Amino acid sequence: MPGIKYIARILSGVRFEKLNKMLTVVKEKSGHGKVRTFCDIAWCAVRYGAGYYDYVMFGFYAMNGKQRDTHLTRVRNKKVCECMNEPGFGEIFDNKLVFAEHFSDFFQRKILNAETADEAAMADFLSGLDAFLAKPIRGTCGNGIEKLNAADFSSPAAALDYVRQRQLFMLEEPLRQHEQLARLHPSSVNTFRIVTDRVGDTVHIAYVVIKIGTGTGFCDNSGQGGVICRVDPEKGCICSVATDDYFHVYTHHPDTNIRFEGYALPMVDEAIALVRRAALVVPQIRHVGWDVAITPTGPVLIEGNDYPGTDLCQLAPHYPEKCGLWPYYKEILHMK
Repeated sequence: MPGIKYIARILSGVRFEKLNKMLTVVKEKSGHGKVRTFCDIAWCAVRYGAGYYDYVMFGFYAMNGKQRDTHLTRVRNKKVCECMNEPGFGEIFDNKLVFAEHFSDFFQRKILNAETADEAAMADFLSGLDAFLAKPIRGTCGNGIEKLNAADFSSPAAALDYVRQRQLFMLEEPLRQHEQLARLHPSSVNTFRIVTDRVGDTVHIAYVVIKIGTGTGFCDNSGQGGVICRVDPEKGCICSVATDDYFHVYTHHPDTNIRFEGYALPMVDEAIALVRRAALVVPQIRHVGWDVAITPTGPVLIEGNDYPGTDLCQLAPHYPEKCGLWPYYKEILHMK
C-alpha cells in the first residue's frame, strides 16, 4: 500500500480539469455518478497506488478488488523501474543521438547528428533521399517530429540551417516497412512496442503491442492520433480491438477498414529476438520498452524507453479477462 506522503503528493498535483474528464468518461461507460467514482478513485490510489488515469484506462470501474490488484499501477511501475534500472544510465535512452550511438548495429539506416554536422556531412546524408525525418533529441509520444522533403531546400546548408533553428538535431533516413504492416496504414511506419525485463541471464518478454497510425499522419503514436492493439506473440497476430488516447474502441481501422483482431503480422519472432539481443547492450538498464519497425528485410530498432509506463499494456478493451501485469512482475522479481 502506498505511503501517506505519496498520496499527499498525488493529491497536490491533481489536474482537476483532467480529473473531471475522467469522471465523465466513467459515467458514460458505466453509469456511475461522479461522486461515487471520485471516492472509488481515491480508494484505489490508497489501496493499489493507482492514479485516476490508471483507474479509467484499466477499467477499474468494472472490476472487483481481486481483479484490480493484478494491475501494474503507477506506484507499482515506479517500483519496478527503480528495482530494474540503475540511476545515471537513463541518458542513453533519453537522448536519441546517444541511443543511436549505443545501438547503431540495430538501426540499419542513415543517421546524422545535425548539431555537429558540417555542410559536407549533410550533403552526404541527403544523397539519394527524397525525404528525411528530423527529431528533437529528447521527447516522447512523437512530439516535435517533422518529415521533410529534400527538394524543399535550396541546398544542404539551407536544410541544416532549418533543422538547427528548430533544434531538430536527430536526422534519420525514412524506413520502408513490410507490406503487411503498410496495408494497415500506409502513411505511417507502424511499430511494435515490446517490453523486455532482464533478470540475471534471462530476458523476459512482458508484452507486445502494435501502434498504428491513422488519418494523414506519418506517426503511429497514440499521442499523435494513432491506435494501439494487443499482439499474441505465439500466434503472430493482433488479438484485440484497437483503442486510442480518448478511450474509443475500434474493431476495424478507421481509414483502411481492415479488421484488427486476427490480422497476421510479419516477423514477430524476429522482432522479439532482436530486442532480446538489444536488452544485453546496457546491463544497468534491465526494464526497457523497445519500439521496433519491420522492414521487408527484417526488424530494426526505432528507440528504447527506460520508463515504458503502463498506458500501452493493460488497456481494458485489450484484456477482457481483467488481469494485469502485476503477477508477472511479482513472480520474476520476487516482489510481494
